[in-house]
Amino acid sequence: MNQPFVLALLRNPRQIGAVVPSGQSLARAMALAAKPSGKRILEIGPGTGAITKALLAEGASREKLCLLERDDRLAAYLTGKFPGIRVINGDARSTADLIQPESGSYFDVVISSLPLLNVKEADKIIILEQIFSLLNQQGVLVQYTYSAKAPISSSLANRFGVKGERTAMVFRNLPPASVWKYSYPSNYNFHN
Repeated sequence: MNQPFVLALLRNPRQIGAVVPSGQSLARAMALAAKPSGKRILEIGPGTGAITKALLAEGASREKLCLLERDDRLAAYLTGKFPGIRVINGDARSTADLIQPESGSYFDVVISSLPLLNVKEADKIIILEQIFSLLNQQGVLVQYTYSAKAPISSSLANRFGVKGERTAMVFRNLPPASVWKYSYPSNYNFHN
């Protein structure tokens, strides 16, 4: 097993939220849902970089990819593993402050590996506020979960004005996972 992942898991199992790193099948399903070619992408909780690698394989640009990793050792590992990709060491609850996008240059895609169903409701709301504040109007949040239920409740999705759809079930992952995509409806008044 991947040594940086095991060490991070031992330091803080609740923060990691998984017993093994994302498998190749899940990473590819996340990348396919993101359709990364030519898009500005923020990946939150990249861990050891399995999804990052899949995003690059599907055409993501290193210059348009930004990784936000809370664990300082994993952030250092990612910096060495993916030269030319911006890696920020920080907490998802402060995403907007840490990223500070240039005026008008919001993200097209946010990829999240956060264990949202394990996060306290108040923290989950803060994290989602941060994520949706950084997405452009056509932007999408791609999130996976090991649960049979959606990673974002319908009441929270309504609160943020987004619609969720399951885009993949990945049975060849340990444990099996589902990939969800959240986006604003085409008639959503983004400037409210």
